[in-house]
Formats: sequence, structure tokens, C-alpha cells
Amino acid sequence: RSGRALERVANVFFVLAGADTGDAIEAVERDVSPLLARHANALYLNRALYARIADLYGRRDKLGLSPEQARVLDRYHTRFVRAGAALDQAQQDRLAAINERLASLGTQFGQNVLADEKSYAMILEESDLAGLPDFARDAAGAAAAERGHPGKYAITLARSSAETFLQFSSRRDLREKLFNAFIKRGENGGATDNRATIAETVKLRAERAALLGFKTFADYRLDDQMAKTPAAARKLLEDVWTRARARALADRD
Repeated sequence: RSGRALERVANVFFVLAGADTGDAIEAVERDVSPLLARHANALYLNRALYARIADLYGRRDKLGLSPEQARVLDRYHTRFVRAGAALDQAQQDRLAAINERLASLGTQFGQNVLADEKSYAMILEESDLAGLPDFARDAAGAAAAERGHPGKYAITLARSSAETFLQFSSRRDLREKLFNAFIKRGENGGATDNRATIAETVKLRAERAALLGFKTFADYRLDDQMAKTPAAARKLLEDVWTRARARALADRD
């Protein structure tokens, strides 16, 4: 119960950060992400709290629990174990530091991608709009006017703009230009380049997985999911790929 107010505020805040952000919200996000990670560490690495949960879990078959109660207890126990509650103090201290750093890196990664997305616009003339439906032309015209190019058209890296252009445009050269810009968000050098952020994230994720007894981060991530193992997830992807490729080739033909 004590966390409900914080959870409600955080949910609203991160929806805004994802859908209607700005400089002020991004600054708060950078400040609050490691604080929330530290708060979660304080809860899930609390030895006294985990001891109570582990005690109940160990006696779960004798407690006369309903299916719903048993499920809640199982989920809390799993969440605490996966968060490192059963580790020794030195391991917990390292895990807590990793979690805080990963929270900051995740925020930095997202904001770098967003910065590259906001800074890009492909300015076009009327003759460049072949294939675009009226609604896409209107949106591109409004986007250009907002950027100080009245009478022209702007395609941005916002998903609604980019995907519409990629779907409908008859100009292969412009589709290629836009697609390359879209996939290089966060990979353009300078302050918003994410390559070092990704490298550190991958390294810390691997260390966290090892601390928790898993071979790889993929093993850790999937252990509590329906797939259970990376091999099972890969098999599903390959099964779908085989069928999807056959259908795509049939459509092409």
C-alpha cells in the first residue's frame, strides 16, 4: 500500500516522458531514474523483508492459501530472488550499483535517440511527394511550416511520419535516405551517440546475470517468461521466419 502513490505518479510521469516530453521533463527523468532504482534496491535487497517472504514461501503448502494467494506469494518470492535478495552482502552491493547505473544508461539511451529524432527533417518539394496520400501531404506541410519552411514539406523521424512515407512514397531514393536516417538514430557521433552507452549496458547486464547465477543476460531475461530459454525463443523466431519468408516471396511473385 505504501508504494501506491509513488507508483501512480511515476506511471503518469513516464507516460509523459515517452509521449509528450520536453527539456524540463527530460531533466527530471535524468535525475529521478537512478533515485527510483535506488528505492527499488532498498526494497528488494531488504534482508528482513525477504526473510519474511522466504519463510512464507517455504511453508506455502501448509498455509491453506487460495490459488490467487498462492500465485501472489510465488510472484513476490520470484521477484525478490531475481532482484538479488538471496545474495550475500558484497554481491548485493555490487548489484545495487549496477542497477542504478543501468537506470541512468537506459534514460540516456532513450533521450539520445529522441534528440536525433527531433533534430532531423527531410525537406521536400511538391514534386517529391509522389505516391503520398492527402493526409500524409497535409501532415508534411504542417511539419515544414513548424520548422520555418512554409510552402514546402518535411518528413521527420517521428514514427507516424517516417513509416507513412516509407509505406506510400514512390521515390525509392528518398525512402532509402529516410530509412538510413531512421536506423542511425543514436549513431551519428557527438553528444547523442549511443555506441558507448550500448557497450556499457551490455557489459553490466552480463555482470548482473552472472551475479544472479545465469549464463547470459538472455537466460536471465527469459527465465521468468513463457519462453524460458534463449533456445526456445530462437526456435520460435526461426519457425515464424520460415513461414513469413515463404508468404513474402509468394506476395512478391
